[in-house]
Amino acid sequence: MLAIHKYVIVALLLYSCKCEVDDQYYPRYHLAPPSGWMNDPNGFCFFKGEYHLFYQYNPDSSQEPGIAHWGHAISKDLFTWEHLPIAMYPDQWYDKSGVFSGSAIVENDTMYLLYTGNLNHPDASLDHEQHQALAFSIDGESVSKYEENPVIDAPEYQPNIRDPKVWKNGDTFYMVLGNSFENETLGRALLYSSADLKSWDLVSILDKSNGSLGYMWECPDFFEIDGKFVLLFSPQGVKPQGDKYNNLYQTGYIVGNFDYDTYNFTPLTEFVELDHGHDFYATQTILDAFNRRLLVAWMDMWEQNYPERDDGWTGQMTIVRELSLSKDNHLIQKPVAEIILARGRLLYTARRTKGSKRIELTEKTGEIRIKSKASKDLNLFIESKNQSVKISYDHKQGLISLDRGGHDGLRRTGWKPIRKLKLKIYVDASSIEVFCGRGEVTFSSRFFPEDKVFVRLREDTEAEEMTVSSMRRTVEKPDSNN
Repeated sequence: MLAIHKYVIVALLLYSCKCEVDDQYYPRYHLAPPSGWMNDPNGFCFFKGEYHLFYQYNPDSSQEPGIAHWGHAISKDLFTWEHLPIAMYPDQWYDKSGVFSGSAIVENDTMYLLYTGNLNHPDASLDHEQHQALAFSIDGESVSKYEENPVIDAPEYQPNIRDPKVWKNGDTFYMVLGNSFENETLGRALLYSSADLKSWDLVSILDKSNGSLGYMWECPDFFEIDGKFVLLFSPQGVKPQGDKYNNLYQTGYIVGNFDYDTYNFTPLTEFVELDHGHDFYATQTILDAFNRRLLVAWMDMWEQNYPERDDGWTGQMTIVRELSLSKDNHLIQKPVAEIILARGRLLYTARRTKGSKRIELTEKTGEIRIKSKASKDLNLFIESKNQSVKISYDHKQGLISLDRGGHDGLRRTGWKPIRKLKLKIYVDASSIEVFCGRGEVTFSSRFFPEDKVFVRLREDTEAEEMTVSSMRRTVEKPDSNN
């Protein structure tokens, strides 16, 4: 009876949406909304044997973010996702203008959700205010909001204080919040502590912009990895510098040391972009049951008008990635091991192969693995009748690039592989993710092929090894009759 009841609820939820969904660009193995609009990942956690991922959601339209709800999906393997009913609605005085981003922590068999409630005042001098709120779930599906919300008012830090990320160290809970100060001209990360998730005290300012890191730090995260601490955040208002910071907004990190007695964070590195593609924002990490530091991001970017909007859905998540830290304090990203479950049949394999054989990617999906000499250039094309994406390595300049063509199509960064050049490239119906070497450089970009997709090496490019596999469909095909 419970299983039938759950199915009926989900069916009613999906059929109630006003959006009609077209499948042409809908991902085959990335999480996307059943219809409507998706942005920031929220409440990522492992609870009662399943991964839960919430997200900013507009169920009524794919054309705009609207008033944010929390969408909800679950998975046992981080690829086979099941959509659940909307977890939270904007139905309280403190969140009626949007249930904004937040995070989860599991304690005493209960999932606790900390999030930002947004309240707009269009006719007042303060056009909005943001409060931090608490919710909880015992069964992992139904969510209740704490009756004495909000748990943090912070009038002195209004109007932009949002996106709580919570964790526990010893017997104390901690929360990092993004904030804008100095008349909304500088961004910073605030650190709070609590004994019970309900009463919070500000204990320090972890770090702040000196003017070069923008006016607002969104979606902050703070975690220990391999003996160091990482402050990960998405600053708004960073100006482009050559090949760096060319997206509207950025996502990156600072590595340092942290003392839980003094609450002082001492940076050891400058701010470093985490991904070099066009579409990567609002990251969230967790330490899962297998002691892995996992990361997921929204694979889209604000103020883009991608054609999926007219197909009844907008936005998708990246492949979930496992993080590690190199000896020189650089974050390494690699697809989670479970990606093998999404790999399909072998399409092509060869040694000492040279372009220009075209390999068709089944269902516009594929995993492309290449090994080549680091002392030679490499040029690879992923192409359809309407769009071509070029991935290039220039060995003399030590540059790796992704160029999807058109206005602002090029993204490029420095990379010098040792001895062998190795690439793993994951293509889905409207996305490409490139992992270079061990994962020291990544690119995440959207593209929208209208017809069959092919991969080929340029005529003058030789690879020592090249393997192409299809990818299985692990997310349910949307119902076009919604």
